[in-house]
Amino acid sequence: MHGRPRKSLSDGGSQEKDMAKAAGLQSLQTQFFKNHHEKIYTKEALQLNAKLLEINPEIYTAWNYRKLAIKQLLESESDSAVIKQSLDEELRVVERALKRNHKSYGAWHHRKWVINMGYSSLDHEFQLLDQLLKADSRNFHGWNYRRFVADMKKSRDEDELKFTTKKINENFSNYSAWHNRR
Repeated sequence: MHGRPRKSLSDGGSQEKDMAKAAGLQSLQTQFFKNHHEKIYTKEALQLNAKLLEINPEIYTAWNYRKLAIKQLLESESDSAVIKQSLDEELRVVERALKRNHKSYGAWHHRKWVINMGYSSLDHEFQLLDQLLKADSRNFHGWNYRRFVADMKKSRDEDELKFTTKKINENFSNYSAWHNRR
């Protein structure tokens, strides 16, 4: 984040702990790629994938795998309640990934893809964006997504202008808020 020192990636643990974490990540990745190549889209495979994305949301192949799995589900499911439940779970996976790295391109793109399905609450998206932009008011990913959600919801330009004005008043040098003005 701008003007804030970067936190150390190491939590001060020993080299043995770091090696154990790396081995665990490698094991998850190996199982994920096996599932992906064999086109296994079970609930267990998606849970393993979600765990991998919580640890490292920058694995674009893992996000694309989730898209393939959801597409397969949508083709075989006609109950809109089940579809909504599955898409809500996708949004929770993305939210956990964004908590890990709120600037993950793959996570933001996946969230847009899910929201475009039309089963999700845009009001919830604005609430999430309020939290994320409070944590980092200059996160251009969050601002870009806010424009996307505002367009989907057909928000009034005056409402968006009011929001950006509030953010500018909180921090006059917030170029992202200035750029977002319509």
